[in-house]
Amino acid sequence: MTISSVYNEMFDINRQKDMRKFFLNIAIQGYKKSFLKNETITINYNKPYISIITKGLIKQFISNKNGKIKVLYLLQPGEIFGEFSYLGGGFDLIEGQAIKDSEISIIFEDKLSSILETNPDMYKYIAHSMSRKFRIVTMQMSDLIFKDSMGRLCDFLIRLFYQQGKKIKKGYIIDIPLTHENIANLIGCDRVTVTKGLNKLKKEGLIEIDGKKIIIKDLRYLENYADS
Repeated sequence: MTISSVYNEMFDINRQKDMRKFFLNIAIQGYKKSFLKNETITINYNKPYISIITKGLIKQFISNKNGKIKVLYLLQPGEIFGEFSYLGGGFDLIEGQAIKDSEISIIFEDKLSSILETNPDMYKYIAHSMSRKFRIVTMQMSDLIFKDSMGRLCDFLIRLFYQQGKKIKKGYIIDIPLTHENIANLIGCDRVTVTKGLNKLKKEGLIEIDGKKIIIKDLRYLENYADS
């Protein structure tokens, strides 16, 4: 199977749309909180909750005491965080930061319980969110173990398209404001390596960069790099 066919099944566009639509519909029942670009996501409540991103883009990451980080997820409107602690108890070690001005809706346990009573489909969408994140982290781990930096970069671009991209006439667009540093923290290498890799792909005509948008022009040849 090709990488594209695997990701097409893993990140089925219709299932993702249904999940995002459901969570955005119930977000009106939560407590809204806004964050400026680069602001740390803080929720100072000692009770279970699920947060729904309603605007912007949020990255979730883990870090060590020296400030080194590993980005795990990029969350867009309709996606959630807090579900692991809500269902599993305890506290997450995952941190969050707004990549651009963002807004979330926080729904606490008592409200969640009433929503679940009247709309049990919510369990399905929470499970979808959790399984989706598990798959993302699994593929990141696989790339770190088995691929060089160029392979990781290409695999990341393909995976991000299937998670959050759109098909256009010129190819496959990833319209997310990611810096080279953001990408480096997602694939586990340094910023210079990302810059060199993107320039190489651009020179070979495999991608086009329009501001902070990345357009994949030749998905098949990008897969060859990812598999090498």
